[in-house]
Amino acid sequence: MPAGSKTRPLSRYLKDYKHCQTHCSQCAKELDRMALVFRGQVINKEAIAKMDQPIDDNVWQSLTNELSALCRFCSEISFNSHSSYFDIIAFKQYLFDQTEMNHSTVREYVVRLRRLDEILVANNYPLERIKGDSIHQRIINDMPVAANDNYRIALRKYDQYLAWQKQSAPESQYSSVC
Repeated sequence: MPAGSKTRPLSRYLKDYKHCQTHCSQCAKELDRMALVFRGQVINKEAIAKMDQPIDDNVWQSLTNELSALCRFCSEISFNSHSSYFDIIAFKQYLFDQTEMNHSTVREYVVRLRRLDEILVANNYPLERIKGDSIHQRIINDMPVAANDNYRIALRKYDQYLAWQKQSAPESQYSSVC
């Protein structure tokens, strides 16, 4: 490092970064509590505290490109959600980016679809049955619990996402497990 270059522990930079973030980097919701993501991994305050290697401002500037702040909902979906039947992460991002829904409505659709995914897993629903168009009607016909209005509405929204994805492919930035 050049003489006179000021260094601080990485943990100090990370704490400062965390405190100056105001909005989620995925959904743009104002942050009250947040998860800090570094190089694709959520880092908690214990991990931050252990990051005591000294770095200078130049190194810090290069590291900021690998950081993002997520609201609790986006971090939960991105890092603690393992869906077998639906691409929950891409669906969530589609709802935020391509619809005029407020955050609470998006959250409801995503939570409903996650619950339905868990029901399908528990019932060993054949994965090939959710391929193609109008998957919502097939699932409703096969799984009576899916006929519940909450699930039916979420499935219709998911069908809209799949239609949008097909229409906007290949330029779509969203992926799908279907």
